[in-house]
Amino acid sequence: MSRNNKFIVTDFIAAALTVLTAVALASAQPFKAVRQLTSNNIITLAGNGDTLWIATERGLNYRTSPNTGNDWPGFEAGDLSYRFWGLGFGAGGAAALIDKDLQSDSIGFWHFNHAAGSSQQKYFRFSPGVYGDLARPTSAVVFSNGSFWAPFNNGGMVRYDPADNSIHAIRPMDAKESLPQQLEPMKDEDADTKAVLLLDVNRQDNSITITSPKALWRYYPDRPEDKRWESVDINPTLATATDKFISFDAAFTVRKKSVATLYSFITVARGDTITILHVFDENSKQWRVAINDSKPFSVIPAINGCLYTLSENNVTGYADTASATQNAPLSVLTQPGYFRDMLRKAGEDPNPAINDILFLPKTDSTGTLAVATETGLYINESVEPLSNKYGGFTLYRYVRNFNPGEVYALPGIIRGGGDGRYEKCVFVYKLKKDGDVTIRVYDYNMSLVKTVVQGERRRADKSRSTDQRRDVWDGKNGRGKQVWPGVYYFKITTNMGERLFGKVILAK
Repeated sequence: MSRNNKFIVTDFIAAALTVLTAVALASAQPFKAVRQLTSNNIITLAGNGDTLWIATERGLNYRTSPNTGNDWPGFEAGDLSYRFWGLGFGAGGAAALIDKDLQSDSIGFWHFNHAAGSSQQKYFRFSPGVYGDLARPTSAVVFSNGSFWAPFNNGGMVRYDPADNSIHAIRPMDAKESLPQQLEPMKDEDADTKAVLLLDVNRQDNSITITSPKALWRYYPDRPEDKRWESVDINPTLATATDKFISFDAAFTVRKKSVATLYSFITVARGDTITILHVFDENSKQWRVAINDSKPFSVIPAINGCLYTLSENNVTGYADTASATQNAPLSVLTQPGYFRDMLRKAGEDPNPAINDILFLPKTDSTGTLAVATETGLYINESVEPLSNKYGGFTLYRYVRNFNPGEVYALPGIIRGGGDGRYEKCVFVYKLKKDGDVTIRVYDYNMSLVKTVVQGERRRADKSRSTDQRRDVWDGKNGRGKQVWPGVYYFKITTNMGERLFGKVILAK
């Protein structure tokens, strides 16, 4: 999505001050304790055992046992979607990686301790003269050996120790940890190892797998005395002879009972340049193709050689059923239509937009499956992926008490940054009577910007009358062009004579 960055001061100075003031207030808002879901737009998931943490566009929530109903302890931070980078859980605590605010380049960890019921924050910054925009997070937060770890491209790995609320940094093959702002510039010959793309924890030996473009490494945080780094693969051998290795893009482990198997997305030359998921064969020391599909997808490890893939809102279940002597791709367990049917039965949305999936093992064959969507959280307490047995999903949603005649935009501040975060708002309202609804957006001169909905039927007998897929504005005018930053007003009218008014801010 392109965005027009011009700003005419003489015409829009009042609107600009309104936007900056609103954003500054949102950025300074602290985490506030709540007992309900902070939003139905679930960004990502983390957890272990019976504990599940979720990050929404407006805050963080958790539960510590199955079947807890709609009681979701958590913390609201109205601007979290602006600031959030990752979430991890371990040792009875959760850590969220967030920007400090929108004005500085500081980033850091917010940590919650379950036993103490307390939280703390620790922020840091890299030297901008050395790293600049390259020192940004590149994947999720992981937990290992009492600390939370996050990858920062040229900044390497950053370790957050909640015991003393401290931050340390270490890069592949470096000999020591240091404060992030004190890292020395890298030499040109370090080019192959300085980009840290993904971290993953092998819970079998407590090692961290680090992906760089030309090599995979393992780091053992519980052996700091020898600063042990271990090369997993530098010059990989591919089982498909016609493929030429170009780079590693991500690596992670999948447990098959007591054995942890290494997987990697590898970019190869196969006529065109494509990225294919491979699995490492410990016997032949070769990489065999796991899923022969070059379309982008993410992988969510499950249990006993099973995993899920998420691609274009489709979820597929796979299993590694090959023997040690086979060179075969993964077997398909469940097709995308199967998951869509399960989610549809649990809620009103026939095809909810999926943001993330998490599998929490219970035994070697069973576990809990959580699916984060833009319209709620789906949880399946009884899953046996290898046997393809699933219980029913339960949909958890935040439903605010809403009175007829109420209206607001969610979120109240949107932007057109092109990164898919906070780029649209939903007009939330409740009618007094069923009617044909028209929704129009106006600028500060009350000139029409866009007719969002024209004469569509909405009901009054629901908790709210909103159609969350249709009553949406993305900051564009009727011609599909991004409009200027500023304050905009919306009007909702019906053929039954109802009129509702509200405002929304489009931030720069």
